[in-house]
Amino acid sequence: MTISDKQLGDALQIVAEQIHALEVSLVKLQAGLHAVKGTLAIQMNPSAPKQALEQIQDLEDAIVKRDPNAEARKQFSEVIEMLKILDKHGGPKEA
Repeated sequence: MTISDKQLGDALQIVAEQIHALEVSLVKLQAGLHAVKGTLAIQMNPSAPKQALEQIQDLEDAIVKRDPNAEARKQFSEVIEMLKILDKHGGPKEA
């Protein structure tokens, strides 16, 4: 079974729409995380929240270094970037 250029283009369009929905959700999640970190930093050290944020970042960095799925996520991100480029340039053209 072969896939026509139209079917491939339609599939890529669907993937692009799903990626966009994920990006919107990710932005909302990041905004919430920043709000939580800010609140936590103020609670940790009201007189020096910037230092508390640095401690939080150090903890995040230590957790990321121990994450066995970090490489898989990096590869997935590379695939997503390639799909974005393909989508930006219009995907495959019909003959």
